Amino acid sequence: MFIYSGKLQWFNYGVGELLVVVLPNGPVRVGDTVYLSTQWTVDAAGHKKQKWFSAQTVQQVVRADNGDDTFILHGGYYLYEISSQQGYKTINITMSNPGGSKDHMTLERVYQSQGEVAAESARIWTGKLDWPQNASNEPFTVIVPEGFGAGKPILAFWQWTVDANLEPKVQCIAQGTQTAETPANDKVKFTFSDHYNLTCTWDVKTEELAIHMQDPGKHEQDIGPFKLAALIQFHSEDVTPPDIPLEKKTFDVRYPQAEPNLPRIQAPLPFPRTLLDTLSHTAAYVDQAGYLAKYAVGRYHALDQSYHSLLKQVDELNNQIRELSGKVNELTTVNEAEKHEIEGLQKKLADTLDAAAKREAELTQQIQDLQKALAKEEAHDVEDHKALDKAQKQLRDAKSSIVVLQKQLLALQLALSESNKTIAQLQSQVANLNKTVSELKGELEVEKKHNADLSRENGDLKSRVASAEKETAAVKKTLERTTEDLKKVQADNDEKDKIISGLEEGIVAVKKDRDSKQAAYDELKKSTDATIKELQDEIAKLLRNGDGGHCWPHDGIPPPFVDMPPPFGDTGSSPMDEKWWKNMGMDESMARRLGLEK
Repeated sequence: MFIYSGKLQWFNYGVGELLVVVLPNGPVRVGDTVYLSTQWTVDAAGHKKQKWFSAQTVQQVVRADNGDDTFILHGGYYLYEISSQQGYKTINITMSNPGGSKDHMTLERVYQSQGEVAAESARIWTGKLDWPQNASNEPFTVIVPEGFGAGKPILAFWQWTVDANLEPKVQCIAQGTQTAETPANDKVKFTFSDHYNLTCTWDVKTEELAIHMQDPGKHEQDIGPFKLAALIQFHSEDVTPPDIPLEKKTFDVRYPQAEPNLPRIQAPLPFPRTLLDTLSHTAAYVDQAGYLAKYAVGRYHALDQSYHSLLKQVDELNNQIRELSGKVNELTTVNEAEKHEIEGLQKKLADTLDAAAKREAELTQQIQDLQKALAKEEAHDVEDHKALDKAQKQLRDAKSSIVVLQKQLLALQLALSESNKTIAQLQSQVANLNKTVSELKGELEVEKKHNADLSRENGDLKSRVASAEKETAAVKKTLERTTEDLKKVQADNDEKDKIISGLEEGIVAVKKDRDSKQAAYDELKKSTDATIKELQDEIAKLLRNGDGGHCWPHDGIPPPFVDMPPPFGDTGSSPMDEKWWKNMGMDESMARRLGLEK
């Protein structure tokens, strides 16, 4: 027997109250009874210092390698989870209620039985103690672990309301051995001392225990009688263990099989000689059979779970393939729209190029007309400049149209690049799906091998695996169709790339033609400007060498077909006869332009 004492801690209902726990058989087993004795500081009804004694049944035990146990007590409103420490030297109690509230306590062992199991029954009495100045309605517990008799142990537990040092709720333990006297009139009287002298009288008929308690040299009084709280019978010589407390349960029953399912072995077997050895071997065989059955059931559940997991993965892959097919269809539609847009741009570009060529021919004709006009008349120079400005404006407009087409072409190239990236991503996803399907097929093959080992118990798995293989083949066919569609999309993109390359080459040719015409125009303008400047210089030179009082209109440019004064003064000779302009280095055409020759 192990006896522990400590403090009850249960929120505001049990604050530092004396708690005594008794394990009658020492280390516990399932079905053992554990006794708890304490008092509530205040109970749910508001009553203070209510005595509380409880007998709980061990429901579950978990043993550790170091000899410590964790066990569950449940026989009333509260549930206790108790863990032993250091070979049951201390116990940790976690107390909880149905609402989930928990509190924790630690108790120390104060008594441990020595030797064999006691032949006599143990007894526990509980009651209340009132002691002048120190105790008012406090819990008092007495235990005889090995029954009555001289030299047998006895323990008394109580709690001072305040001790001599004015400390509240101080535990006190009196532990000693019985000094027995001769029984008389169905009463057994004995004493024990541990600072306090306690004389106990046990009534055999009523099982009550009366105590006369004496504090040497101070105070003595009768306390009790205390009622018997628990009678613990050990039955050390019985073959049958103590009865486990019974509970009423309702359950369904059925008849056993009419015929045995296992054949009876008639061959000689290595039966052990004794009953215990036979039972030990039987338990070993049953345990081995249980291991095999548990392993088979575990493998079946694992295979079934793996199979359903594979089915789920295949469904997810099918969904991904459907999504990819939808994306491929969308991209195909987008590519068709882009193709139509490119065709429209190509037509627009061709129209623009035709218009540019036509405009270029017109500009060339205008330049030629301007050159002819310049040859005929210098006075038309202002109009020529206007015409040149107009031609330049039209050329700039043509350049702007080309820039707009280039921007549109660049936007199409960017869109096509994004489409190619998306197609590449889809191809990568399809490749990953193919890899995943391949891995799943490999896993299915492994699972099929495992299923063969359990085919007798799990014949229906073969049909499920075959169904999974059919679905995998369907997934593979779908992937192949998706791959073919992607190849077609890629071929369409290659055709578009070729068309765009042709457009780019056409634009480069247009640019080169434009640049060459621009250079010719610049060269012509430069030549025209140089000719005009030479003429202006020649006229200015003539003016400097002629009569200073004569003024030409129109900024020094003489009017056409007028008689000019002689450049060297009045000589009386006609300038047409003299052809003096030859001496100025002019030819006849220039003289006509300046009005010097008719």
